[in-house]
Amino acid sequence: MRPIVKTEKFDENGSPLLYNPWTSAKQDLVDELGDFCSYCEKQVDRSSLSIDHIHGIKTVDLNGIYLYDNLKFRWDNFLLACKNCNSIKGIKDIEDLDPFMPHLHNLLFYIEIGEGGMIFLKADIAGKKRKRAQTFINLIGLDRSPGHPDYSSKDDRWEYRLKAFDIASRYKKKYLANPKETDVETICRLAGCNGFFSVWYYIFKDYPEVVKILLNGYFSETEFCNPFRGTSLESFDLRDYHVIERI
Repeated sequence: MRPIVKTEKFDENGSPLLYNPWTSAKQDLVDELGDFCSYCEKQVDRSSLSIDHIHGIKTVDLNGIYLYDNLKFRWDNFLLACKNCNSIKGIKDIEDLDPFMPHLHNLLFYIEIGEGGMIFLKADIAGKKRKRAQTFINLIGLDRSPGHPDYSSKDDRWEYRLKAFDIASRYKKKYLANPKETDVETICRLAGCNGFFSVWYYIFKDYPEVVKILLNGYFSETEFCNPFRGTSLESFDLRDYHVIERI
């Protein structure tokens, strides 16, 4: 759900940059987007992150012909994915389904996180936009949690999202205490270690000073800490840091 932005990469001839093998693109992807699943936002050890082909290289047409074999080494066809998102997305045809996608759209504008880390479409989203947002949720099974017909105990995304929700909620109380019991730098570091930018945004969305540092990072005495590098700043109104639609 975190809206992300990927740089365009081209070779010396102006053609889209190729990584062959595609696994060699992982470090550049992590450097640009952080060690998070581009779909569910879970923080994942980089050795366990998969390179996801946006247009799947095993996606076939009715005749069994690979539709996107020509894109298997292209930078612009890569995102990062955890094991669950990668396997659930599988060979689904993005071109045919036409979901909103995290590198092109601001899914935070359409989807919200409720108590317990539950996923919902916003009530005022309707028509084609609602369909495309729901298609994204279905694409990776983002709303799978106990009680969902397709939930599996092997799928730990909701569990980790709930953990991030609980930590963010507790630190909001600490932040609002008088006197304060925590500061924005601590919140920023905790968020980066636990992932799920959208959870931290949802909990602190009415506190621009926190959202600002989650988006932009901060300078300490010894380093620059930017826990969610690659987040699309154009998806937020930089006056109050509320989400805006990314067209």
